Amino acid sequence: MDATESRDAYEMFTERHRAGSIIVTSNRGPDEWLPTFADPIRVQVALDRFTGNADDLVIEGESHRKRLKPTLSQQPTPQIGHRRRK
Repeated sequence: MDATESRDAYEMFTERHRAGSIIVTSNRGPDEWLPTFADPIRVQVALDRFTGNADDLVIEGESHRKRLKPTLSQQPTPQIGHRRRK
C-alpha cells in the first residue's frame, strides 16, 4: 500500500476499535501484513489494536474456488460451423 492507503487503513482500524466490531477476511495472517503497508509504525499500532481483542477463525483445506472451478471436460466445446447464405 502507498502512504495514503496505509494511513486510511490505520484510521479505519483505530476508528472501528473505538466504535465496535469489525470483520476482516484475508488469505494472510496479521504477521504478514507489516511489509504491505508504507508506514510500519502506523500498521503496527493498528494491528495491535486489531488483534489485541480478536478471535481468529482459520479455515484449512482445499480452496472453495478450486472445488467449483470447471474442468476442461466440463466446459462446453466451441461450435465451429458455416453460415448458410440465403
